[in-house]
Amino acid sequence: MTLNLTRRQMLAAAAACMAPLPAVAQAQPLTIGWYPGLLGANFRRGFLDTFPEAKGAKVVESFDNARFTQMQANRSAPNLHVGVFTDVLLPLIARSGLVAPLDEVKVPNLKSLDPLLRLPVGRVAVPVTYGTWGIAYDAKKVGKPITSWADLLRDDLKGHVSAPNVTYNSSMYTLDALASLKGGSLRNPAAGLEALHQVRTRGPGLWDQESIAVGWLKSGEIWATPYFSGNVLAMMKDPDLADLKFCVPSEGGYALPMNVTRVVNSSAGDLPDAFINHMLGVQAQEAWARIGNARPVNAQARVPAEVAAVVPPADKLRHLDWTFFAEQRGAIVDQWNKVVNR
Repeated sequence: MTLNLTRRQMLAAAAACMAPLPAVAQAQPLTIGWYPGLLGANFRRGFLDTFPEAKGAKVVESFDNARFTQMQANRSAPNLHVGVFTDVLLPLIARSGLVAPLDEVKVPNLKSLDPLLRLPVGRVAVPVTYGTWGIAYDAKKVGKPITSWADLLRDDLKGHVSAPNVTYNSSMYTLDALASLKGGSLRNPAAGLEALHQVRTRGPGLWDQESIAVGWLKSGEIWATPYFSGNVLAMMKDPDLADLKFCVPSEGGYALPMNVTRVVNSSAGDLPDAFINHMLGVQAQEAWARIGNARPVNAQARVPAEVAAVVPPADKLRHLDWTFFAEQRGAIVDQWNKVVNR
C-alpha cells in the first residue's frame, strides 16, 4: 500500500511538472505619439534613433487635437506610453487623468532643465524643446525687411500676406500679436480680429495646412506669413526658398514649446520613463537641436548658432495664457468666424 501511494504521488508530481505554467504578462513595446511629416521625422532622428533601447518602439503620428481625442477614446485601454504636445492643450490634458507627473527618480535629467523654462502644468508635461512663432518672409520680394508684427499690414505687402486660420492652433499667437498693437490681447482680441480680416481679404486668404503656406511661398503668391522658426530654418535649405528669412518681431516673438507627457499606462514597465529621460539628456538634446532647428531645454546642451539667432532664451519670448484659451475657446472661435471669416 505504501509503495502504491508513493507511486501515485510521484506520478501526480510528474504530471504537475508537465502542466503549462500560468501566462506571465510581457512588457509591451514602447509606443510614442508625436507628429507626422518633417517634424515627426526629425523627432525620430533626434530622439528615438539615439535611444539605445529603441528596438521595437512604435510611433503613432498625428497632430495634437487628434492625438488627445484618441487618448480619451482609449482611456480604458491606452495604446500610448509617451505623448508630445504643444502648450495649447496642456490645461485640458493635465485635468484629463490620462497622464502622470514625471518622477525625478525615474527621470533624473529633470534636474538639468533650463531654469528659465515655464512649466504651466508642473511636471505633468515638460518641454523637450522650443522655438519661436514669428514671421517668415521672402527677402527678394520684400524690399524693406520685416521687423514688426505691424508689417503684416504694410501697404507695400498688400495682397501678398497670409496667416494661419483658426483651425491651426498657433493662429492664437498671431491674434494676440496683432491685438497687442492696439493695446489688446487674446483676452481682448477685437483689434487683432479686424487686422486678420484685412490679411484674409487683401491676399489669397488664410491657410489651414502648412503645405498650403509653403506652396504659396514657393509660387510667390505670398511673400510673408507668421510661422514657426524651426520649420523656416529647414525650409531655407530648399533651393526654391533660398531667399526665405525669419523675423523675431521687435515687439517679441512667442515661445512655442513641445512638451513630453507620460501616459498612464504601465504595460511597457519603466521603458517610457527611460525614454523621456533620454529625450532630456545632453546627447539627444544636442542631436535634436542640430536636426530640428530648435532650442534644447537641457541647460548643459549647446545651442547651434543658427538656432540662437532666431530663438531667444525662454524669458525673452512672449507667452499666452492657455488656461484662459481652454476656458474661452468656443467664444474665441465664434468671434473669429464672425469677424475674420465674414
